[in-house]
This record gives sequence, C-alpha cells and structure tokens, in this order.
Amino acid sequence: MGLFIDGNKLENLKLYKYSAEDHSIISKFILKKWWNSFVEIFPLSMAPNAVTLLGLGFILLNLLCVFYYDPFLDEASPRWCYFFYAFGLFMYQTFDGCDGCHARRTGQSGPLGELFDHSVDAINTTLGTIVFGSVFNLGYGWLFLIAQFASVCNFYTSTWEEYHTHTLYLSEFSGPVEGILMICGCFILTGIFGRELWSIKLFELDLSSIGYSDNYVIDTSSIIVVLGLGSLYFNISSAMANVNKKYASEHAGDSSKAKTVTLEAYKGLIPFFGYYATIVLFVVLYPEIISQFGFPLVISIGCSIAFSVGRIILAHLMLQSFPMVQYPMFMPLVQLFLAKVLISVYGYDYYKVLGAVSWLGCGITLGIHAFFITEIISEITSYLDIYALTIKHKRA
Repeated sequence: MGLFIDGNKLENLKLYKYSAEDHSIISKFILKKWWNSFVEIFPLSMAPNAVTLLGLGFILLNLLCVFYYDPFLDEASPRWCYFFYAFGLFMYQTFDGCDGCHARRTGQSGPLGELFDHSVDAINTTLGTIVFGSVFNLGYGWLFLIAQFASVCNFYTSTWEEYHTHTLYLSEFSGPVEGILMICGCFILTGIFGRELWSIKLFELDLSSIGYSDNYVIDTSSIIVVLGLGSLYFNISSAMANVNKKYASEHAGDSSKAKTVTLEAYKGLIPFFGYYATIVLFVVLYPEIISQFGFPLVISIGCSIAFSVGRIILAHLMLQSFPMVQYPMFMPLVQLFLAKVLISVYGYDYYKVLGAVSWLGCGITLGIHAFFITEIISEITSYLDIYALTIKHKRA
C-alpha cells in the first residue's frame, strides 16, 4: 500500500456509488440540456477524465493572458481579454458538467472520475481567483487573500459535507453553477465598460480608532469581494445543517449519540480555519509576504488546500477516517519560524529571506500535492485495471 491509502481500503472502491442532489433551477432547465447536447462532440473513444482535464485547459489559457498582460493584477488588459476570460470560465463549467455525462455514455463512471473531477476543481479555485483578481483590479494584498479564502473555503466545506453525508449537495444558488455564471457576467461587463467599472469609489472608512492613519477607500471591487465572503455564512451553515440532518437520521433513536457524532464531524472544519489563522499571522507580521511575494504565497495556499481536499475525497471513496492532520497546512508556521530566525537572529537581508521562504513554501507544497496525485492515481488505476486518461476496457 502507498502513503495515502490505509491497509486493504482499496477494496472499498467496489462499494462506490455516486450520489448528488442538484437543486439549481438554472442547472435543471438550461445547463443540463446544454451539457447533454454539447457532450455529443466528444468521441466515445475519449476518456471522461480527458474531458475534465481539457476543461482546466481553458483556465490555464486565461491564466497565460493574465501573466502576459497583468502579472501583478493591478493593470488594465486589452478589452478582448475580459471576453476571453468569460468564454474560458464558461467552457470550463461546460466541460466540468459534461465529464459526468460522457462517463455515463461510455460506461466509464467510477471513483477515479470523482476524485479526478474534484482534484481539478480544487486547483481551479486558486487559478480562477488569480484571473478574478486581475479583472477586479485586486492586486496582491488583503483583498485578494479574502477572495481566495472565500473560494477555497466554499470548496473545502462542500467536500467536508460530502465526506459525512456521502452526497454532493448543490443548493438553489451554488458556486459551480450560479456563482460561475455571475462571474462570467461580470467579466463580460468589464469587457464592455472597462476595468474602471470596478474602481468606482463608493465611500471611505475612518480606521483611526484601530491605529490606521489613512482612511480605507471602499470601491465596487471591494463590495464584490465582501458579498462573496458574506455568502460563506450561508454555505457553511447549509453544509453543517446537512451533516447534522444526516447523523440525526442515522441515530434517530438516540439524540445524545447523534449530537456527539455531529460535534465530532464539525471538528473537521478546525484544520482549515486553523491553517488560515497561521496565514493571517504570517502576513500581519510580514506584510511584504503578500505585497511583494504574493504569487508564491497564493500558489502555496492553493496547493495546500487542494492536497487537503484531495485527501478528504480519497477518505470518502475509501471509507477511511477523516484526515485531520494535513502536513502542508503547517507550512506558514515553518515559513514564519524560518523568517524570524534568519532575519532577527542571523541578520540576513529582509526581502531576500521573505522571497526565499515564499518560494520554498510554494515549491514544497506543490511537490507534495503533485506526489499525492500521481501516487493515488497510480494505485487506483492499478487496482481497478484502468487507465487515467484513456479507455482501457470499452463497454461492450
């Protein structure tokens, strides 16, 4: 057995059964019809996971445009870029919706597909936020960190919920459906009216009472990010309610047992919020870590969350215990310790040390996540006698 799959848990793959509840009206009456039509362009010889991976390709193309025209997320790009971003994000959603349809067409539905789909979505939560930051002129700063937090928190909470309920819930208004369509609409509006649309000054906040000498300007982009952050309350409370409902149903005759199990399940949210507390501490003590070295920090966060979510999905598929300890989540504390020692004790150059620890964290977390993905794909494909990106056994 490998590092991430316990004992003989691979046998539990045979018990896999996909379960989802989609309450989205747009998905039911519009998008599912679109996906069922669009999926016909894919040949039956094409593996569903290849469809998923191609969808990520649209986000990578968007990202290349951002790196070329707006690498620091604080400059306007040509107007066509914003239309291109909207198209790329919509096509990502389309391919993400079609991979399941194509799996059923080809008879290739299985646990690897769910793991692959969630892993790609986990990567996109960060890469898509970089594109979002460019469009809304966020730059690398606190506002961008809040935007990324909102994105990855939604995904982590949804995955935590699926682990405990064994069902993927999509509410009447969900990020993968309505959220993406709204962002596409904002991208199109930016292409029409220019990025100045998100820099309109609304009012100023006097923060002198908490030690800030300058007023903080609230513009339209700030409102968009805050609204996204506010939606977290409803998503988290909905996920917690579904988990509570699941265990209340399982232990209907023993309310005390149901409460104990539910509270134990809620502890699965602690690693995520604890991890972000260390990020906030790191950035507060060394503000330049986000303003000057924002990209490696953002990628490090994205890889850490993608790894953690991947392990939760793996535990869900293998019927393993919930992975409370996620080693990449200790990276901000390691970076903080190294920065403190090298700068304060040994007197090394401030910016060189911060740059070094930022890229070190980025490299380590990226390496761990890449190793995790290759390891579990290798184990699962070997056990199920399938290929990851091609079809080995065609349906008769």
